[in-house]
Amino acid sequence: MKRNGKVWNNGNLELSLEKMRRARGNCRAMVGAPCERVLARVRQILAPRHGETHWFVTQDSAHHVGAVLLKPELAIGKLEIDLAACSEGTLVCLDFVYTAISASGNALFDDQIDGRVLQMLRAVVQQLEGGVGAPDELLLPGPGPTSRSRDAFRPESAGASHESVVRARADECFALACPVAELAWIDNWQFHLLYSDSGRNEDDCIFIEAVSGIAVHRVARSDTYWYTTLYDSAARRFHAVLLTGAFIIGKWTFEVDAIGDGTSRMRWVLMHTGLNEEGNRIILERGFEARVANMLRFLSRSATHFMESGDILRLPARRKARLALLLLSAVVGRHVGRWLPSTRT
Repeated sequence: MKRNGKVWNNGNLELSLEKMRRARGNCRAMVGAPCERVLARVRQILAPRHGETHWFVTQDSAHHVGAVLLKPELAIGKLEIDLAACSEGTLVCLDFVYTAISASGNALFDDQIDGRVLQMLRAVVQQLEGGVGAPDELLLPGPGPTSRSRDAFRPESAGASHESVVRARADECFALACPVAELAWIDNWQFHLLYSDSGRNEDDCIFIEAVSGIAVHRVARSDTYWYTTLYDSAARRFHAVLLTGAFIIGKWTFEVDAIGDGTSRMRWVLMHTGLNEEGNRIILERGFEARVANMLRFLSRSATHFMESGDILRLPARRKARLALLLLSAVVGRHVGRWLPSTRT
C-alpha cells in the first residue's frame, strides 16, 4: 500500500527496496575519577544541542545513561554508558549501535564506519577523563558538527499520558506493542519496517508510520520514525524515541502490569520536544496536548476493544473526514501565513 507517496511493507522486509545497514561498537576504559564526577561529565557531553545532529537522553540514573543520536533522514544511533565504581576510579563501559534509516544514510556506511564508531567512543572516553575533545566531533557519516550559533535555541516540550484497565492477561496486552501486531487491532494502520532481526518489535527495532505526523502534528507528508530503545517482554516495558521530520522528537513509554482477577493495567506516556523553531511552534499550538491525549485514548480504546472482543475498532467515517479537513486547514493556514508577511513589504 502507498502512503505519503511511499510503499509501506507492513513488516515484510522482503518488500523493501534496500536493506538498512547497521554498525556496532563498544569501548571499556578506566577513568581516574569517582562515579559522581564522571556522571556529571556524561550529562555535559549529552546536553541538548540543536542543529544537524541531536543527542536525546532516554535513561539517566546514578550508574547508567542511555541516549539516542539522531541525524534526521540519515541514521539513528543508541549509546549505552554504564559506570561502576572501583578502587582505581570508575570503570566506564560504552556500547553503541548505529543504523541507517534511508538510502541516503545507507550510502554513507563505508568500509571505515566501524573505525569511526570506535574513534567516536574513544573521544567520549577522553572527555570523561577531563580531556578537551569536542563532543560535536562525531566522526560518523552524514552532516557534521552541530552549529554553535544555534546553542541559544530553547526547546519547548508537551505531551500527555493515559491509563486503562482491561479484562485480559498482562502478557497478551503487551503482545499488542508491536507494529506487526498492530495491523490486527489499529484501524487503517500502515507502517514500513526498516530494521528488525526478528521481523517484529525488539531492542533497536526501527519503523516508520505516517499517522502521527497528521493526527498530532498536523503536518502533511511528514513521517515519524520509531526507534525502540527498550523492549522487555518479561517486565512488559516498551520504550521508544520518535522523530517526526527534523523538527520534533518524542519519548514514548508503554507499560503493562497484572492487577489480578484476569485484569491488567496499561499505561501510555508520550512527550514531545521541539528540535527547532518549527517544532516549538507546533508544540505551542492551541490543542496540541489534547491531540496527543486523543491519540493515546484512541489506542487505549482500540486495544481494550480488541482484547475483549477480538475485533478491530473502526473509526467512524465522519471522524476520518474531519481529520482530513483539519489537516487541509492546517496546510492552507501555513501557506497563507508564509504569504501574508511578504504582502506587507
